[in-house]
Amino acid sequence: MTALCTPRLALRHFRREDVEDLFSMDSDDRVMRYLGSGLKGRTRAEVEQTIERMVERAAARPGYGLLHASLREGGAFVGGCGLFALQDTQDIEIAYRLPFAQWGQGFATEMAAAVLAHGFDGLGLACVVGLTWPENVPSQRVLEKIGMRFKGEAVHYGRTMRTYAASR
Repeated sequence: MTALCTPRLALRHFRREDVEDLFSMDSDDRVMRYLGSGLKGRTRAEVEQTIERMVERAAARPGYGLLHASLREGGAFVGGCGLFALQDTQDIEIAYRLPFAQWGQGFATEMAAAVLAHGFDGLGLACVVGLTWPENVPSQRVLEKIGMRFKGEAVHYGRTMRTYAASR
């Protein structure tokens, strides 16, 4: 199983017992609105199903999928970040989300930097892409801070997205 550490965070694959953490994040429309084509908050039953898929996929493809991020000191849940196969392409996408209460504290940048390094150094990826809605400027800043460069706009998840990329 993948485990990463940063100065403040510990990242690992989600476990079945992480349902409350994931529900605290994924039930919030503010968190989900910029994911893919734009999602609504999930119900507890949907989150339980999501956790099951996450556990199965992590076992089948270690190093990929959303990683659970918590503070090294105290263990509080602060979000998730991971690498995913981008639909209908050969690309690997970095994606992240945080509970609303954790926004603006630098956690997205810290976890994304660790996951990007893991993609290059641990998985041997040559390139990783990041996508954002054009109006999601904070997420664009995260991608830029971790060294990704704007490449243009393209349609993904049924809508126009800003595309960023980083290479080894």
